[in-house]
Amino acid sequence: MTAPEDPIARAASAAILAGGHHVVHGAPGTGKSTTAIDTFTRWLTTVGGTGVLLVPTRRRAAVVRDAVAARLQRTTSSVLVRTPASLAFAILRLRATLRGEPPPTLISGPEQDQILTELLAGHAAGEGVAIDWPASVPPEALELRAFRDELRDLHMRAAEAGLDGQGLAEWGRRHDRPEWVAAGGLLAEYTQVMALGQTTPDRGARYDAASIVDEATYALRTWAEEVPGTERPQWDLVLHDDYQDATLATARLLDALADDGAQLAVFGDADLAVQQFRGGLPALLHTASLPPGQDGAWGARTHVLGTVWRHGPGLREPIAALSAGLPTLQETQRRRAAPGRTGSQLRTALLASEAQQVAAIARYLREQHVHHEVPWAQMAVLVRSGALAGAIRRGLRSAGVPLEMALPDRALRDEPAVSPLLLALRCILEEQVDPTDAVALLCSPVGGMDPVTVRALRRHLRQAERAAGGARHSDELVAALLTGAAAGEPLDVELPARLARGVRAVVGVLSAGRAALAEEAATVETVLWAIWSATGLSRTWQRQALAGGAGADRADTDLDAVMALFRAAEQFTDRTTMASPAGFLAHLEAQDFPADTLAEQGRLGDAVAVHTPAGAAGGEWDVVVVAGVQEEVWPDLRIRDSLLGAAELADIATARHVATSRGQGGAELDRFRRARREVQEGELRAFVSACSRAREEVLVTAVLTTDARPSMFVEALLPDTEETPVVAQVPHPLDLRGLVGRLRAQLRPVLLGHQVGAEELALASEAAALLSHLATRDVPGADPLDWPALLTPTSAEPLAEADEPVPVSPSTMELVTTCPLRWMLTRSGGQRADSAAQSLGNLIHEIAAAYPHGSRDQLHAELDARWHELDLPEGWVARVQRRRAEEMADKLADYLAAHPGPVATEVAFQVDLGRAVLRGQVDRVELTDAGVRIVDLKTGSTPVSAADATRHPQLGSYQVAADRGGFAEAFAEQGAADPPSLDHSAGAALLYVGTKAKNAAQRDQGPLTEDTDPGWAEALIRTGAETMAAGRFEARPNETCRTCPVLTSCPAQPTGDRVAR
Repeated sequence: MTAPEDPIARAASAAILAGGHHVVHGAPGTGKSTTAIDTFTRWLTTVGGTGVLLVPTRRRAAVVRDAVAARLQRTTSSVLVRTPASLAFAILRLRATLRGEPPPTLISGPEQDQILTELLAGHAAGEGVAIDWPASVPPEALELRAFRDELRDLHMRAAEAGLDGQGLAEWGRRHDRPEWVAAGGLLAEYTQVMALGQTTPDRGARYDAASIVDEATYALRTWAEEVPGTERPQWDLVLHDDYQDATLATARLLDALADDGAQLAVFGDADLAVQQFRGGLPALLHTASLPPGQDGAWGARTHVLGTVWRHGPGLREPIAALSAGLPTLQETQRRRAAPGRTGSQLRTALLASEAQQVAAIARYLREQHVHHEVPWAQMAVLVRSGALAGAIRRGLRSAGVPLEMALPDRALRDEPAVSPLLLALRCILEEQVDPTDAVALLCSPVGGMDPVTVRALRRHLRQAERAAGGARHSDELVAALLTGAAAGEPLDVELPARLARGVRAVVGVLSAGRAALAEEAATVETVLWAIWSATGLSRTWQRQALAGGAGADRADTDLDAVMALFRAAEQFTDRTTMASPAGFLAHLEAQDFPADTLAEQGRLGDAVAVHTPAGAAGGEWDVVVVAGVQEEVWPDLRIRDSLLGAAELADIATARHVATSRGQGGAELDRFRRARREVQEGELRAFVSACSRAREEVLVTAVLTTDARPSMFVEALLPDTEETPVVAQVPHPLDLRGLVGRLRAQLRPVLLGHQVGAEELALASEAAALLSHLATRDVPGADPLDWPALLTPTSAEPLAEADEPVPVSPSTMELVTTCPLRWMLTRSGGQRADSAAQSLGNLIHEIAAAYPHGSRDQLHAELDARWHELDLPEGWVARVQRRRAEEMADKLADYLAAHPGPVATEVAFQVDLGRAVLRGQVDRVELTDAGVRIVDLKTGSTPVSAADATRHPQLGSYQVAADRGGFAEAFAEQGAADPPSLDHSAGAALLYVGTKAKNAAQRDQGPLTEDTDPGWAEALIRTGAETMAAGRFEARPNETCRTCPVLTSCPAQPTGDRVAR
């Protein structure tokens, strides 16, 4: 911000209006941007002519454009505020129009990445130009996106240095960088490929972000030859704000404009540069004042603003102290700027965890909004990286803080809202649905199913297939169901309602898309619109977005992603001859990251902004939180371009500017030390820029634990007297949820009948009144009827009447004996879905049942045939599970070979023991001379001890059933033994095939008749039946608690205890 009484700013503005080139320096908050806007609007209204105000980013351009429009209060015939790339594009578009050519297009980042991917893949296949990469670039690296990112960065730096492919290769030979020689050859081939794409008369030139500014510069300098007889575009006044983030290419463009008569004025502060990772060169501010003779040197007159109007001493002093750690880049007077106002402060807060950090930030923002009436839109949270921004956004959104929408951080094809639409399009084009795609569609927002429901669908279809005599596996059945139904065939199986909903939803989408594709005038957009309309998600997401809360942000993002999909389809159709749905699908699927654009980006409503320092550059808010300032995070001192050396190329290209501004060439410094120092300087500039965005208050936060420490930047801000940093305690949330929690805490002792004093009773009375008011407004948690502490059991009745039989399963006897509460809760739905290990165990059990005397070859063949049933994704996990399955099959086969006698598998039984009805199914029953021997197959990796096996409840229950003739019928048809042996147990065993031992581990239990207490198992069954029939179930802590699926519901555990008593 600035003030009208600032004499230096008025003098600088007047000097610019009088003519000549100028450079205006100023510390953050001295009013550089306001001076630029004031000067520009005064020039437009008093002098007039063709002018443009440049800023480095699209976001900043939108803000400045609004400010200029507000000052002018009238419409204009041209765009007055642009980025350099936008101005360059306008120049190239005008040239194309005058030459009668189609308009040019900008190659997006994903498109450029796709072209590089295809070129590199062609080289690997022996196609195209031979590129000899040095040994420092292994062949495996050429396939990685990270390598292509470095390659694009190197090409960008080369373009800014004015180098084409041949020039880059020459620099590589000159500076002994073979990587640059190879990359130069690739850049030359890339340029040729792009030129070939422009040979058709209906397709205009295509430019990427690396070259568009220099292309415009070349167009201006060759205008007379390229477009003879036409007037080239000229500007009378060109201003550039935040010039510390300008690139050499931008400086060359300004040179060309100045040569055509434009007056130049640039504004900036070298200490605030945040675009160096994109080629920004803060030293250009000093270069502007040098005599002409190098890029960006115009002999500009220097002005230094001397008063910081944005900050009081509480902010100005720490920011100036931080800036002192940066190289001066010649101009030093700006750092001596004095605060021009009172107030403002910078605070630090150290928190005990990342969750506490987010809670503290949410509390702080609400406190500013509620207590100090700071609008949400006047607050921002700034973080080091986009990844941390995502985590902060999720936490703040969950806490109910309104946030501006975030820009996409992933490729369009990977957006959760877009990927199922593209998947549906692919299935329609291929006229079939494969098993993987079928599951993906069913589990997407289109189908609305989850893995558990899909598993139920698989079982239902497999049962129907077997009933009809078929043998197809569930994958084929699901895929065939969707493919056939989408083609208009009637469903040949009756589905329960909960399964049919998702299937019909997917079928409806596929049918609508297929019908649209069959239309004669079908286009990418019409087919996509038919698919999108058939989902019915538009209204659902609109309602969620308008409802607010944690789901609103996700719904907003999903709707934005769908809109971006249709914009991409429109652009593809406009740019591509004979555009087809198949071509568009291939185009999107080849892109690996978000697209860039020259489109305008305006500000949103009353919401908190979450940015990186680069995204916040040029902006200001009343209150700013600089979050996550951790050691090894901010500053992040990793060298950014360790493979291809883009930063070194930029250093060489800018050596004159850097050497002049620092007073030394730097060539004698060690390369690594220089790179690390420059990274640290860039990180400090970003931190200074972030802290300087606030007008009133800055809060810097970090986490302090045994594993996480604040960075050196935070330590520099801590008071000198503070020997041991204090971790802040986060107060209750300053929202309705936090208020309800505090009021409930005040009221609870009274409701629970505790003895309280008069003061506590008065507070409880006030809390009750306020809670009553909140309850009438339907505030969640305010109604005491919803409080768990006051709830009474819904029923204390036993699960079974006194004379009612109680079913008892041997497989649950151990659980009932160990912990009755766990048995009851898991029986009532508290069991997790099968894990991959459990699914594998089930498969091994089924194979063992099908092949009671199977050989290794037979078991492995069956494992091969049924492996797909596990639905494991390809990769390391699947390979490990397959190896484990084969080892279990081998151990099982060895055991089967050693026990060749009569056997029955999966034997069902039922035995009445008074009230207890013992029934179940045993894996394997072997007939011996002494009677029947029960074998229970285990695929776990940890066997019970031999001692524990002697009184194992499950084996004991099986033996009780055997002694009462429970397995006699299984061998009746085999006639392999005399009847007396069929109702006598010869013992039981647990067979562990999942251990790491070479052979299966066996744990034996002798016959009950030989035990010192032959009736222990039957007594256990009868006691277990009484436990199962009861109305109360005891929680018994034991060694298996750590893997209990209902741990958080267990009153014997801290995580499951009642919140109040």
